[in-house]
Amino acid sequence: MTRVFGSPKKWADLIDPMVPTILYLVLDCWTQMPEPDDTDHEDDITVRLCKILRQNRTARDLPFQIDPQMVELEPEEGNQTGRMDITFRPLVAREDIYFCLEGKLLNVIQNGRRRSLASEYVKQGMVRFISGKYSKAVLHGGMAGYVRDGDTKHAISRVALNIKKQGAALGMESDGGLASSSVIENDDRVRETNHKRKTHRFLIHHLFLPVPIRSELVL
Repeated sequence: MTRVFGSPKKWADLIDPMVPTILYLVLDCWTQMPEPDDTDHEDDITVRLCKILRQNRTARDLPFQIDPQMVELEPEEGNQTGRMDITFRPLVAREDIYFCLEGKLLNVIQNGRRRSLASEYVKQGMVRFISGKYSKAVLHGGMAGYVRDGDTKHAISRVALNIKKQGAALGMESDGGLASSSVIENDDRVRETNHKRKTHRFLIHHLFLPVPIRSELVL
Protein backbone atom coordinates (compact mmCIF):
# COMPACT_ATOMS: atom_id res chain seq x y z
CA MET A 1 0.00 0.00 0.00
CA THR A 2 1.35 3.44 -0.94
CA ARG A 3 1.74 5.85 1.96
CA VAL A 4 1.88 9.62 1.63
CA PHE A 5 4.01 11.30 4.28
CA GLY A 6 3.70 14.79 5.75
CA SER A 7 1.41 16.36 8.31
CA PRO A 8 -2.23 16.99 7.30
CA LYS A 9 -1.76 20.71 8.06
CA LYS A 10 1.19 20.92 5.66
CA TRP A 11 -0.94 19.50 2.86
CA ALA A 12 -3.95 21.67 3.76
CA ASP A 13 -1.80 24.79 3.59
CA LEU A 14 -1.29 24.13 -0.12
CA ILE A 15 -4.76 25.57 -0.70
CA ASP A 16 -4.07 28.96 0.93
CA PRO A 17 -1.99 30.53 -1.88
CA MET A 18 -4.38 29.10 -4.49
CA VAL A 19 -7.51 30.82 -3.15
CA PRO A 20 -7.03 34.27 -4.75
CA THR A 21 -6.18 32.70 -8.12
CA ILE A 22 -9.25 30.46 -7.97
CA LEU A 23 -11.62 33.27 -7.03
CA TYR A 24 -10.31 35.59 -9.73
CA LEU A 25 -10.51 32.74 -12.24
CA VAL A 26 -14.18 32.09 -11.41
CA LEU A 27 -15.07 35.78 -11.63
CA ASP A 28 -13.26 36.11 -14.96
CA CYS A 29 -14.84 32.98 -16.45
CA TRP A 30 -18.30 34.03 -15.30
CA THR A 31 -18.17 36.94 -17.75
CA GLN A 32 -17.97 34.35 -20.54
CA MET A 33 -21.10 32.47 -19.46
CA PRO A 34 -23.82 32.30 -22.15
CA GLU A 35 -27.41 33.32 -21.48
CA PRO A 36 -29.22 30.35 -19.93
CA ASP A 37 -32.51 28.82 -21.02
CA ASP A 38 -35.49 29.35 -18.75
CA THR A 39 -35.47 25.62 -17.97
CA ASP A 40 -31.81 25.48 -16.92
CA HIS A 41 -31.22 24.17 -13.42
CA GLU A 42 -28.37 24.56 -10.96
CA ASP A 43 -26.40 21.64 -12.38
CA ASP A 44 -26.73 22.95 -15.96
CA ILE A 45 -25.13 26.25 -14.95
CA THR A 46 -22.41 24.48 -12.95
CA VAL A 47 -21.43 22.20 -15.85
CA ARG A 48 -21.20 25.17 -18.24
CA LEU A 49 -19.09 27.12 -15.78
CA CYS A 50 -16.80 24.15 -15.23
CA LYS A 51 -16.16 23.78 -18.97
CA ILE A 52 -15.15 27.43 -19.25
CA LEU A 53 -12.96 27.14 -16.15
CA ARG A 54 -11.15 24.13 -17.60
CA GLN A 55 -10.46 25.89 -20.89
CA ASN A 56 -9.17 28.94 -19.07
CA ARG A 57 -7.01 26.90 -16.68
CA THR A 58 -5.35 25.16 -19.63
CA ALA A 59 -4.71 28.48 -21.37
CA ARG A 60 -3.06 29.90 -18.25
CA ASP A 61 -1.27 26.64 -17.38
CA LEU A 62 -2.43 26.82 -13.77
CA PRO A 63 -1.12 24.13 -11.36
CA PHE A 64 -4.41 22.53 -10.38
CA GLN A 65 -7.03 20.25 -11.86
CA ILE A 66 -10.69 21.23 -12.13
CA ASP A 67 -13.37 18.56 -11.85
CA PRO A 68 -17.18 18.69 -11.73
CA GLN A 69 -19.36 16.52 -9.48
CA MET A 70 -16.47 14.87 -7.64
CA VAL A 71 -17.32 12.38 -4.89
CA GLU A 72 -15.04 12.29 -1.85
CA LEU A 73 -14.69 8.94 -0.09
CA GLU A 74 -13.85 8.32 3.54
CA PRO A 75 -10.49 6.48 3.34
CA GLU A 76 -11.26 4.32 6.37
CA GLU A 77 -14.69 3.08 5.36
CA GLY A 78 -15.06 3.84 1.67
CA ASN A 79 -18.35 5.62 2.31
CA GLN A 80 -19.60 8.34 -0.01
CA THR A 81 -19.58 11.63 1.85
CA GLY A 82 -20.75 14.13 -0.71
CA ARG A 83 -20.95 15.02 -4.39
CA MET A 84 -19.28 18.41 -4.77
CA ASP A 85 -20.14 20.75 -7.63
CA ILE A 86 -16.66 21.90 -8.69
CA THR A 87 -13.31 21.05 -7.13
CA PHE A 88 -9.90 22.63 -7.70
CA ARG A 89 -7.19 20.14 -6.79
CA PRO A 90 -3.46 20.89 -6.57
CA LEU A 91 -1.35 18.28 -8.31
CA VAL A 92 -0.45 16.27 -5.22
CA ALA A 93 -1.06 12.70 -4.12
CA ARG A 94 -3.85 13.53 -1.66
CA GLU A 95 -7.47 13.24 -2.80
CA ASP A 96 -8.74 15.11 0.27
CA ILE A 97 -6.76 18.28 -0.51
CA TYR A 98 -8.87 20.51 -2.74
CA PHE A 99 -10.88 23.73 -2.91
CA CYS A 100 -14.58 22.98 -3.30
CA LEU A 101 -16.94 25.46 -4.97
CA GLU A 102 -20.58 24.66 -4.22
CA GLY A 103 -23.12 26.31 -6.53
CA LYS A 104 -26.65 27.29 -5.46
CA LEU A 105 -29.42 29.15 -7.25
CA LEU A 106 -30.67 32.40 -5.72
CA ASN A 107 -33.58 34.72 -6.60
CA VAL A 108 -35.64 32.37 -8.75
CA ILE A 109 -39.17 33.03 -9.97
CA GLN A 110 -41.65 30.34 -8.91
CA ASN A 111 -45.39 30.63 -9.54
CA GLY A 112 -44.93 34.26 -10.47
CA ARG A 113 -43.16 35.17 -7.23
CA ARG A 114 -39.49 35.65 -6.41
CA ARG A 115 -37.97 33.20 -3.96
CA SER A 116 -34.54 34.05 -2.62
CA LEU A 117 -33.63 30.39 -1.81
CA ALA A 118 -31.24 31.86 0.77
CA SER A 119 -32.27 29.25 3.34
CA GLU A 120 -31.30 26.44 0.93
CA TYR A 121 -28.02 28.23 0.20
CA VAL A 122 -27.17 28.09 3.91
CA LYS A 123 -28.66 24.74 5.00
CA GLN A 124 -27.86 22.71 1.87
CA GLY A 125 -24.59 24.44 1.03
CA MET A 126 -22.71 26.17 3.82
CA VAL A 127 -23.65 23.65 6.52
CA ARG A 128 -22.07 20.84 4.49
CA PHE A 129 -18.69 22.51 4.88
CA ILE A 130 -19.07 23.03 8.61
CA SER A 131 -20.22 19.45 9.24
CA GLY A 132 -17.14 18.15 7.43
CA LYS A 133 -19.14 16.57 4.63
CA TYR A 134 -17.13 18.75 2.24
CA SER A 135 -13.50 19.88 2.57
CA LYS A 136 -12.87 18.08 5.84
CA ALA A 137 -9.07 18.24 5.62
CA VAL A 138 -8.64 21.84 4.44
CA LEU A 139 -9.23 25.37 5.72
CA HIS A 140 -11.07 27.02 2.81
CA GLY A 141 -14.19 26.41 0.73
CA GLY A 142 -16.37 28.40 -1.63
CA MET A 143 -20.03 29.09 -2.34
CA ALA A 144 -21.21 30.36 -5.73
CA GLY A 145 -24.64 31.95 -5.66
CA TYR A 146 -26.11 31.92 -9.17
CA VAL A 147 -28.34 34.99 -8.91
CA ARG A 148 -31.08 34.12 -11.40
CA ASP A 149 -32.63 37.60 -11.72
CA GLY A 150 -29.33 39.48 -11.52
CA ASP A 151 -30.26 41.32 -8.31
CA THR A 152 -27.14 40.55 -6.30
CA LYS A 153 -27.92 43.18 -3.66
CA HIS A 154 -31.16 41.42 -2.72
CA ALA A 155 -29.51 38.00 -2.81
CA ILE A 156 -26.70 39.11 -0.51
CA SER A 157 -29.10 40.68 1.99
CA ARG A 158 -31.24 37.54 2.20
CA VAL A 159 -28.24 35.23 2.55
CA ALA A 160 -26.81 37.49 5.27
CA LEU A 161 -30.10 37.30 7.18
CA ASN A 162 -30.23 33.50 6.95
CA ILE A 163 -26.61 33.19 8.06
CA LYS A 164 -27.50 35.16 11.20
CA LYS A 165 -30.44 32.83 11.85
CA GLN A 166 -28.25 29.72 11.47
CA GLY A 167 -25.21 31.11 13.31
CA ALA A 168 -25.01 28.29 15.84
CA ALA A 169 -25.26 25.52 13.22
CA LEU A 170 -22.59 27.33 11.20
CA GLY A 171 -20.14 27.53 14.11
CA MET A 172 -20.06 31.32 14.07
CA GLU A 173 -19.46 33.87 16.79
CA SER A 174 -22.50 35.83 17.96
CA ASP A 175 -21.24 38.91 16.15
CA GLY A 176 -20.17 36.97 13.05
CA GLY A 177 -21.80 37.27 9.66
CA LEU A 178 -21.30 37.85 5.96
CA ALA A 179 -18.22 40.08 5.82
CA SER A 180 -16.17 41.81 3.13
CA SER A 181 -13.61 39.58 1.45
CA SER A 182 -10.07 39.62 2.83
CA VAL A 183 -8.84 38.13 -0.45
CA ILE A 184 -10.49 40.28 -3.13
CA GLU A 185 -10.98 43.94 -2.31
CA ASN A 186 -13.44 46.41 -3.82
CA ASP A 187 -15.68 43.80 -5.42
CA ASP A 188 -19.27 43.81 -4.16
CA ARG A 189 -19.87 40.30 -5.51
CA VAL A 190 -17.42 38.71 -3.06
CA ARG A 191 -17.90 38.07 0.66
CA GLU A 192 -16.58 35.67 3.30
CA THR A 193 -17.65 34.01 6.53
CA ASN A 194 -15.51 32.64 9.36
CA HIS A 195 -16.49 29.41 11.14
CA LYS A 196 -15.33 27.18 13.99
CA ARG A 197 -15.13 23.49 13.26
CA LYS A 198 -14.34 20.86 15.88
CA THR A 199 -10.59 21.17 15.37
CA HIS A 200 -9.90 24.34 13.39
CA ARG A 201 -11.24 27.54 11.85
CA PHE A 202 -12.74 27.38 8.37
CA LEU A 203 -13.25 30.20 5.87
CA ILE A 204 -16.03 30.18 3.26
CA HIS A 205 -15.59 32.50 0.29
CA HIS A 206 -18.89 33.63 -1.25
CA LEU A 207 -19.28 34.66 -4.89
CA PHE A 208 -22.62 36.20 -5.86
CA LEU A 209 -22.77 35.79 -9.63
CA PRO A 210 -25.55 37.48 -11.63
CA VAL A 211 -26.87 35.07 -14.24
CA PRO A 212 -26.89 36.66 -17.72
CA ILE A 213 -30.42 37.80 -18.57
CA ARG A 214 -31.86 36.48 -21.81
CA SER A 215 -32.19 39.26 -24.34
CA GLU A 216 -35.67 40.05 -25.61
CA LEU A 217 -36.11 39.87 -29.34
CA VAL A 218 -36.61 43.24 -30.95
CA LEU A 219 -39.17 43.06 -33.75
